[in-house]
Amino acid sequence: MSLIVLTGTTGYIGQNLTKLCNDKSKKNKSISLRFQNWYKMMPQETDTIIHLAAINHNPQDSAFDEEYFRVNTELTSKLFRYFLSSNAKTFIFLSTTELVDKSLVQVTEASAVNPMNPFLQSKYDAEQFILKQNLPEGKRAIILRVAPLYGREIKSKLHDTFGYCKKFPWFYGALNTKHSFCNIDNLTEIVYQITENQSVASGVYNVADDEAIESIQFVNWMSEVLEKKTTIYKVPKGVLNLLAKLGNVFKWEFNTKKLFEKSHSRIVNCDKLKSELNLSKMPLDTQLAILKTIEYYNSIKI
Repeated sequence: MSLIVLTGTTGYIGQNLTKLCNDKSKKNKSISLRFQNWYKMMPQETDTIIHLAAINHNPQDSAFDEEYFRVNTELTSKLFRYFLSSNAKTFIFLSTTELVDKSLVQVTEASAVNPMNPFLQSKYDAEQFILKQNLPEGKRAIILRVAPLYGREIKSKLHDTFGYCKKFPWFYGALNTKHSFCNIDNLTEIVYQITENQSVASGVYNVADDEAIESIQFVNWMSEVLEKKTTIYKVPKGVLNLLAKLGNVFKWEFNTKKLFEKSHSRIVNCDKLKSELNLSKMPLDTQLAILKTIEYYNSIKI
């Protein structure tokens, strides 16, 4: 039986992916890159390396800017060099759709990137290192750009919206935007399918749920789960613009940056991935995934 080696298994994705592999009786082993001689721990029978270890972005702390590049870029390049010289056939690296220029509504693998902070730049530099290497025959390198993640036991933008709507009316009814997200179960199942399907070619692939979520639809689904109607107001965008500008002046939480997030749609296309895996749709239905997540949010009493 082929062996999967995973890095970063103490993280959210790593824990869920390890559980899925165990549930499917897929032989797997965790390797920590924190040890200087991590390469000596690599089993010879490794078939697939899934690189999840990373330092995630913390907008409140710029002290770790150099750490982003040390871990997210340099360690990735070292691990990939090991992969090139090893017997392993598949290397999977997790990146993010947040690399794509924030002004774009439609996100494809060919969309222009614009890393806006050291975290994103470090992930993009790692992508570029991988893509520039010459792969020996029989090896493949797959980069998965994941849409904003959500699901049980993780906070997300959906979690923030849920918490807000439990306390206040939804004032953004006039801005009915759409945003793509990725449920943790969709991501882990896709990664597993790639390990099983050797026909998936090297390259960059977006990963997201099938449907982008309309903001008003999410609020309505909340009402359905909570059995409590949430009030939706269609405050004119001109009024919101004025309030946002005042927010800039008076340092309010609601400002032009927050308004942009509320008024800008972001739709991730993952047709390329589904075509490679011969899928007509993602493993988990979007509405079902959202409803289950809302139920979870409600159960933890935000």
